[in-house]
Amino acid sequence: MEVLKEELFENDEIKSKIYEDLEREKEQKFVNLMIEIIVSLTLKELYEEGD
Repeated sequence: MEVLKEELFENDEIKSKIYEDLEREKEQKFVNLMIEIIVSLTLKELYEEGD
């Protein structure tokens, strides 16, 4: 019974770590998308001003 509890605890830790990693990856992708949008809009404005 004790071994089962330990395995469940380890599984929960693994699930938690995976979830945290996925959340961090989603946040990073969102930040990268926002940066890409800002850079794109900035460059568009600069090109339009240059014409």
